[in-house]
Amino acid sequence: MEISRRNFLAGAGIAAAGAAAMGLAGCASPKSASSKTAETTTSSNGTTVGYDGTGTMPWLPEEPSITDSDIEEEIDCDVVICGLGAAGVPAARAAAESGASVVCFEKSASFNSVASDMAIYGGETQKAWGRGDGDELLDKDMLCEEHMIGGSHRSDYSIVRRWADESGAALDWFIKPCSDLYISNTSYGEIPAEGQSNYLFPYFVPMLETYDYTKESMPCYPTSVGFSSLATCMKENLQVAIDAGADIRYTTPVVDLIVDDSGAVTGVYAQAHGSKKYIKCNAKKGVVITTGDYLANEEMTKFFQPNNIENEIPILCVAMDADGEYCLQGDALKMLAWHGAEIERSHASIIHHMGAGAGADGRGVIGNNGYLWLNKRGKRFMNEDVPGQQVENQVENQPGKVAYQFFDAAWPDQLKYFPAAHGIACYYLEEDLPEYTASGLRINCRTKKDIEDAVADGRCVTSDTIEGLLAQLEGIDVETAKASIEHYNELANAGVDTDFGKVSSRLFPLSTPPFYAAECGVALNLGSLGGVVSDADCHVYNTDGEIIKGVYVAGAPQGGRFNVQYPIDLKGMSCGMCMMFGKIAGENAANQA
Repeated sequence: MEISRRNFLAGAGIAAAGAAAMGLAGCASPKSASSKTAETTTSSNGTTVGYDGTGTMPWLPEEPSITDSDIEEEIDCDVVICGLGAAGVPAARAAAESGASVVCFEKSASFNSVASDMAIYGGETQKAWGRGDGDELLDKDMLCEEHMIGGSHRSDYSIVRRWADESGAALDWFIKPCSDLYISNTSYGEIPAEGQSNYLFPYFVPMLETYDYTKESMPCYPTSVGFSSLATCMKENLQVAIDAGADIRYTTPVVDLIVDDSGAVTGVYAQAHGSKKYIKCNAKKGVVITTGDYLANEEMTKFFQPNNIENEIPILCVAMDADGEYCLQGDALKMLAWHGAEIERSHASIIHHMGAGAGADGRGVIGNNGYLWLNKRGKRFMNEDVPGQQVENQVENQPGKVAYQFFDAAWPDQLKYFPAAHGIACYYLEEDLPEYTASGLRINCRTKKDIEDAVADGRCVTSDTIEGLLAQLEGIDVETAKASIEHYNELANAGVDTDFGKVSSRLFPLSTPPFYAAECGVALNLGSLGGVVSDADCHVYNTDGEIIKGVYVAGAPQGGRFNVQYPIDLKGMSCGMCMMFGKIAGENAANQA
C-alpha cells in the first residue's frame, strides 16, 4: 500500500488499541482527516513568531465569537478539566480530592486510554521490585541529564527533575483506588486467575543476565512498569472524582477559554454534540487543559514537524469524536494561542520502529533487533544496534524509505544478547505465553511459531540459500546485497565491525540456514508532542514570559517534556509524565497554587 500524506489508520478495534500502546510499524489504512481548512491568523497579541518569521500561524483558525445569546447553559464550579485522557483523569481526581467542585468536558464518548506503560522513578510500588528511592539502582542526576541529552537540551530541566523526584509517589497514589489490581512480583510471573484481567508488572525483573545498561552506549533504563489494563485503573481513578461530585460531560468539547480584562482565564465555553449553542462554565479557581496533541491535524504537522509530511509518516489515532472524526486536532494549542500563550519551538513525534514486518499486534518479526539491515541498493547503512527511534530516523533516509532486516536459524540462541529495551526481542520461549499476558510483555518474547506465522502471513520470507532469499525481495539490488552479506559475515567472524562499530556481542553472521528477511518502511506516528511554554507547576506562560493566571496544562499540551525526538531510554515516559503532572495540575488548580 502506498502511503500518502493523508493516510490515517481508523481508530477502532482491539488491534488498533494494542498498536497504540506498542508502537506499530508499517503502513496505515487510508482515511482522510476531516479537519477544517484553517484561516491564516495571528495570536491575540500578534507576537507569536511563525517559522517563516512573519508571525503568522496558518494552522490557527479564527477564534469563535460567542455572545450571551449563544449560551444555553451556565455552570459554576471551582475547577474545569478539559479532556479526559492520561492526564485529565488524574487531574479530575486530584482536584476533587483537594475539595474542589469539578466539571469535566471530553470530546469523545468516554475517557481515553491508549497506552499501557509508565516510566517511574522510586516510590513504594517500585521498592517491592528493588527499584525504590534509595535502592541505588539508578542515579537520579544521570537519568535527568540523559533525558536532556535526548532532547538536545531543549527540554525544561525543572519538569524532568520533578518527574524524577515525584513520579514514584504519584504511581503509588494512582493505583490506590484500584482495589482489584494485582501486582506481579516479576515480569513474567504466573498471575492468579483473579488477577489476570487487571495487573501491574515491572519490565525486566529479574534483569537479563546478559544485559548491563551501564555498559550500553544507548541504554534502556530499568524504570518502567506496565498495566495489563490501564483503562481499568483510569476508570477507578475517575470514579473517585465522580463519587466526590464531579460533573462529567462526554461528547462535549471545550471550544474556547473565557478570559477577563486582566488576561486571566476564568472559565471555558463548551459545546454539546448536536447543539448550535454553548455551555458557559465559570471556574472560580482554575482551568486544567489536558486535551491531547495535534496528531490528526495536518496543517499543524506541516508547521511544527514538516519532516513528517515530507517523509509521508502515517499516524495511529484512536480517539474519535461523536461524528467519527479524530479528536486530536491540537485544540489546546489553538485555544491557548488565541489568548497569547507562547508555544515551544521544538516538537517531537513518537515514532519508534518496532522492526521489519510488524503485525497488527505491533511486534516486528524479530523486533527492532540489531541484526543486519540493508537498503534497496543492497548496502548496509548504519550501526544496527540502536533503539527504535534511531532505527526509524535511518530508515527515513533510505531510498524509497525502505530497508530489509536479515537473520538466520540461529536466532533462538542469539536473542538473549540483545538489549532489554522497548521493541527488542530478547527472550526466546519454547512455548507461547499465557493468553492473559499483557501485550507489552509480548513485545520482548519470540517463539518459533511467531516466526512461522510471520512467514505464513507474508511478513517475512525464508530460504535455505542467500540467493533464494534475495530473489524474493522485490526492488533490492541482489548482487550488491549478496556482496554486503559476504562482507558482513567476514566482519562477524572476525569479531570486529570496522564499518560501523557495532559491538561484537551482537555481530552475528548469516551462516545457519534457513535464512530470513523482512521488509520495512517507515513506522507510525503515535503522538505529536509539542506544547505551550510551561513549568513544573503546570503554569502556562504568555509571549512576554508572564504566567497566564487561572489556567494549568498537563499531558501533551505541556511543553518542556520532549523535544527534537521522543527518547525511549525511559520507556513509557510520556504516559508517566501525563499521570504525574495531571495530578499536579489538578491539585494546583484546586489550591490556586
